[in-house]
Amino acid sequence: MSALLQVRHLTTTFDTAAGVARAVDDVSFDLHERETLALVGESGCGKSVTALSLLRLVEPPGQIVHGSSIRFGGRELLTLPPEDLRQVRGAGIAIVFQEPGTSLNPVLTVGLQITETIHAHERVPKREARERAVELLRLVGIADAPQRMRSYPHELSGGMRQRVMIAIALSCRPKVLIADEPTTALDVTVQAQILELLAELRDRFAMAMLLITHNLGIAAGIADRIAVMYAGRIVETAPTGALFREPLHPYTAGLLRAAPRLDGPARPVAASPGSVPPATAWPPACRFHPRCPYAWDRCRTDEPSLLDGGPAREARCWLVAEPLRRKA
Repeated sequence: MSALLQVRHLTTTFDTAAGVARAVDDVSFDLHERETLALVGESGCGKSVTALSLLRLVEPPGQIVHGSSIRFGGRELLTLPPEDLRQVRGAGIAIVFQEPGTSLNPVLTVGLQITETIHAHERVPKREARERAVELLRLVGIADAPQRMRSYPHELSGGMRQRVMIAIALSCRPKVLIADEPTTALDVTVQAQILELLAELRDRFAMAMLLITHNLGIAAGIADRIAVMYAGRIVETAPTGALFREPLHPYTAGLLRAAPRLDGPARPVAASPGSVPPATAWPPACRFHPRCPYAWDRCRTDEPSLLDGGPAREARCWLVAEPLRRKA
């Protein structure tokens, strides 16, 4: 099946005082129609920069390196003229940012921000745009939608502001929704409501969704597949159930050990030793080897590619080729 969104060799760098930071380094993945792919990993691994790169929203000193490819619906986004790219943003691919408090304009009502998005992509009468905006607010679970159209962002709770962001993202019926840490700074109850809403809207509008999160529990509840990022690269991809049953990459296993579980016998929560290195100084060869309990000489000298780990599974780890070392 052909991919709706196809990313190949995506590399995004930033010029810093410490040198060139390769925030996203040779990342490739596919997103299919009606599929939810979760991109997970620690803070600083490149997840959000990947999301911004997809819509060419990376600003200087950041740049997408020549040789990268982002194809959406058969069109290469990296070479699209600005006017065509503006039509893709919102109408083709929409994004829900992780901080609605800073993403929403504080001096405009939420109703105006929704209708402006509609007018930016479609020639519709003001009345029709307003009616659609009211319906979108109802759709995302905001009570008294006609009255809330006149509200300013500071008059809404964090959960309601996130719902407004989702309404804006859906205003032009995109084919792909990028949700970048959509539950950040929300309490647990509101987090569950937002995730349930996203899943419901994904099915209702037959969208594909790219979910950016550091929380494997969130990914488990909504994603069809999971791609795990570490140090700017994808280190494992797998169907969600398979990844939780048997992670192939030691970093993925470490993420699972670090997450508390409510099912089964109690077990200690353990974090992987060390921390993610700076993007200006990724380790040579396997980037996880300084933190890996299984590392041997090959891991320090040879860089693994994404190796075939079974049906629809890949892992950037020499243990896939030499599984007996895991038991040693």
